[in-house]
Amino acid sequence: MNYAPFDELRPKLEKQYENAVYSTENCWSEEQLRQTWEAHKQQNPNEERLLSRAYLTALILKHAPVGLEPFNPFPGKFQTFNLLQEDLNDGYKLAAEKVPGYTSGRDIELGIHWQVDRSHVAPDWKLLSKLGLPGLIERAKKGSSPFHKAVVMVYEALAEFCHRVAAINQNPVYEAITNHAPSTLHEAFALAYVLHDAIEFAGEEVRTMGRFDTLYNHFYLADLAAGRLTRDSAKELIKFFWIAFYARYQGKRFGKNFCFGPDINELSYLGMEAYYEMNIVDPKLSVLVRDDMPQDFAELYARCIRDGRTAIVSLNYQVVVDGLIRHGRTPEDAAEFVPIGCYEPAVAGKEISCSGTTHVYLPIPVLSVLNSGNDYSTFEEFKNAYLEQLRTICTIMQEKQILCDIAWKYVNPVPLLSGTFDSCMENERDISNAGALYNSSGTAIFYLADAVDSLEAIRYMVYEHKLCTLAELRQILKDNWQGHDKLRTVAMRKTAKWGNNNPQADELAVEITSFISKLLFKLPNGRGGTFFPSIYGQHVVETGKVVGAFPSGRLAGEPMSKNMDAVIGMDKNGITALMDSVLKVDMRQFPCGTCLDIMLHPTSVRGDEGIKILTSIIRTFIAHGGSGIQFNIFDAAVLRDAQVHPEKYENLQVRVCGWNVRFNDLTPEAQETFIRQAEAL
Repeated sequence: MNYAPFDELRPKLEKQYENAVYSTENCWSEEQLRQTWEAHKQQNPNEERLLSRAYLTALILKHAPVGLEPFNPFPGKFQTFNLLQEDLNDGYKLAAEKVPGYTSGRDIELGIHWQVDRSHVAPDWKLLSKLGLPGLIERAKKGSSPFHKAVVMVYEALAEFCHRVAAINQNPVYEAITNHAPSTLHEAFALAYVLHDAIEFAGEEVRTMGRFDTLYNHFYLADLAAGRLTRDSAKELIKFFWIAFYARYQGKRFGKNFCFGPDINELSYLGMEAYYEMNIVDPKLSVLVRDDMPQDFAELYARCIRDGRTAIVSLNYQVVVDGLIRHGRTPEDAAEFVPIGCYEPAVAGKEISCSGTTHVYLPIPVLSVLNSGNDYSTFEEFKNAYLEQLRTICTIMQEKQILCDIAWKYVNPVPLLSGTFDSCMENERDISNAGALYNSSGTAIFYLADAVDSLEAIRYMVYEHKLCTLAELRQILKDNWQGHDKLRTVAMRKTAKWGNNNPQADELAVEITSFISKLLFKLPNGRGGTFFPSIYGQHVVETGKVVGAFPSGRLAGEPMSKNMDAVIGMDKNGITALMDSVLKVDMRQFPCGTCLDIMLHPTSVRGDEGIKILTSIIRTFIAHGGSGIQFNIFDAAVLRDAQVHPEKYENLQVRVCGWNVRFNDLTPEAQETFIRQAEAL
């Protein structure tokens, strides 16, 4: 097939979702779809949720209007007319009826969050490429359970959808994946893209596309050998493939994760080159780093980071594997993990980790203990009360999350996803009903630096130097530090801070992290698995807006600390001291992921020598037991100018926790967090 060059089509491809045109050929109208769906529900009032959801998904795939895009090597859009979302809303209502006490929500006063996590999932991409749609259908037909029937229903519908896409867009690749497992790189990409979008429209967010180079290198090499592709045309194909993931949300979502390594091959280099040339916020890349990573590849992706393509996180392959084994995966399974969100791992094709299920906000229990009105005669007593409050809120969180876990099968069963899992086929159960081999419930432990700095401020001001009492500090925080400028200066400048290689602050951080890891590590969830702790910090501006003042000197409404970082502006001793603090925490205690953000000034990584410096930072952090590390490389003056003249910086990228956005798309408050950090360099 011949297409116009990628660069020529790129503006159109970037808008392919929002400007989509739909064919009426062999398609039903919204009225026909709605009437058929309503008739089905009336005729089957007691149908199992799994089967009714499968029926609606299949109905849309078989009959909904298909995108008309013959210019695109990867067509495959369809209109849902909001039917799937409406039915999803009905699923939440059904869950509330079936599971007494079930809610999804956040208690900011306690510092916990819980939910049915319809995200952080992925099919078994390797099995998909091996069996293709015909193989998955044939496998499912061997069973007779309602689950097997649901899988057959949706996969046959997906095959019919591919047939319709092929006919409407004159695209033989889509006809090929209807009839057999993929045999070319184009077919493999097309099948992955089609299943990805179908799962997402069915209500689950696929957060990883798997190990890109491992999955597709043999297709690439076979195409080269057969003369179907050249190196350059393969790079073009990668760009066409990846731009579809950018186009869906225009860089305003969490990013689509494509993983590289740990075994580096020819496609690793080609993919990274394509990524550099695209210079785009989404997809985002995870690189699994081992000691044997070739230096030229390490420098290739370091150059991406240095030159503003910062949507890349480096993950310590061995530390992640060790953490997963410690948490109960077999060594063989742990070795096959993929990052399932920002940095969180899951065993490919065997695990549903739901890594965003629950949150614990570490600084909030400090306020709870302070506001309890109890008098603690020593800092040790106060600290122990804080740890016990952590135990209390984790118990409450567990109780609420168990109900969410039970509710999931009523909210949104997804046989499109489950049909790729061997364990689901064997257990005759959907992933929403604990069908995976490993059924984890991730707990993201947020804002470590804020907790450590607040406790250290209490230690210093109340117990060591007796500058105020606990009662006085309660009132000071209630007043948002107004009228207490001198004491606030002490809190911010005199007390020990996380991120400076300060033994006292770091020892406290190690104690807190070890304590909460032990609380959560094997805590049972509601799907036959356990909670799965990670430690990082996201939504720092959004959460900060609803949280009051801290003993550390932070004012009410100010941003929280990000990931494993120090509080903004509080790491005064450089990146080496920051890394030293982080490396004191045993990252294997948090097998669901951790990450450190490093900000550098552009002058520190200038030229070829700068690439080697950046590579050395990554390798050093990994060699000493760090888990994840990512970068922003900014000049504060440039960021200030970007606020005034955004038209000059339309593609200025910012690494936000675990994904990238354009600086211009950030709120002014979020922009300020990066500017303040850059000004502190």
